Amino acid sequence: MYDDFLARILEPDIFLPSQFYGSGALSRKLEGEKRLMIAILKDAVECLDKYRGSRNSASQIQYENALEWVTDESQDWLFSFNNICDLLGFDAEYLREVLLKRENRYTKPVREKVLSLAAMNAQP
Repeated sequence: MYDDFLARILEPDIFLPSQFYGSGALSRKLEGEKRLMIAILKDAVECLDKYRGSRNSASQIQYENALEWVTDESQDWLFSFNNICDLLGFDAEYLREVLLKRENRYTKPVREKVLSLAAMNAQP
């Protein structure tokens, strides 16, 4: 579960064995709090993927909440994005950048409405 989640988010990156097994790294046996933090992070990533471009208002709210949580840089709340990344040993700025690049890649740029010459002549 944990390894699949990391592989999906950080596919192009290479990790050294010391990053997983060295001092201060996450152990394979995760405590309950760390499991909860991983679940929160995983849920946010899945909401960004699942509800991107959704037309359902409830789905849009889920997407916007996940995006707001990822972009919020405060550390006031125990389960903020920055705190979770810090406690799990992730670089919050890097992970945020990766997630936002993914969102920018999938969002379509807003195009201005272009009127044809005939349509402009037809307007009163």
